[in-house]
This record gives sequence, C-alpha cells and structure tokens, in this order.
Amino acid sequence: MDERASQFFLSVGRLCDDARIAGLTVRVWLAGGEELAGVPGPPLPTEGADELDAIGYADAVTVGGVDVALSDVVEASVVHPGGRTAGA
Repeated sequence: MDERASQFFLSVGRLCDDARIAGLTVRVWLAGGEELAGVPGPPLPTEGADELDAIGYADAVTVGGVDVALSDVVEASVVHPGGRTAGA
C-alpha cells in the first residue's frame, strides 16, 4: 500500500474515533457503492496480522452498528449535529 493510501485509512480511523467520542454521525462510502451512516463504534487498535498497513488500526470499522473492512472505505465524512447542509 502506498503512503497516501495508508494516510487515508489512518485519517478515516481517527475521524471515526473522534466522532464516536462526540456522538457525531459519520457517513462512509464503500468500494462496492454502499453508503453507511451512523455513530461509529470504537476503533480497534492492534498490532500484527490484524493491523492494516502498520497504521495502528485493525482492518475494521463499525458505522451505525455495521462492521465493514476499513480497507473498503473510499470516502468518509462527519455530519454536522444540527443537520445543516453545505452553504446553509
């Protein structure tokens, strides 16, 4: 995995962890086209065989109670708690 991809997955892991602490909703889009939204579960810090490219997180993320591979995430965003849209 190249450095930019590794940094992307590290950023998604951190985004989910920060959003979980604040109870914020996260939206993720997966490689297969599926979109998930919800408060993320705690990230799975790990080392060894379960770790995704030495980033400190397992290749797993939970969004809205659904477990998916972190490596399947192609886009992620955090939703404003007031439901505002861009430009509003």
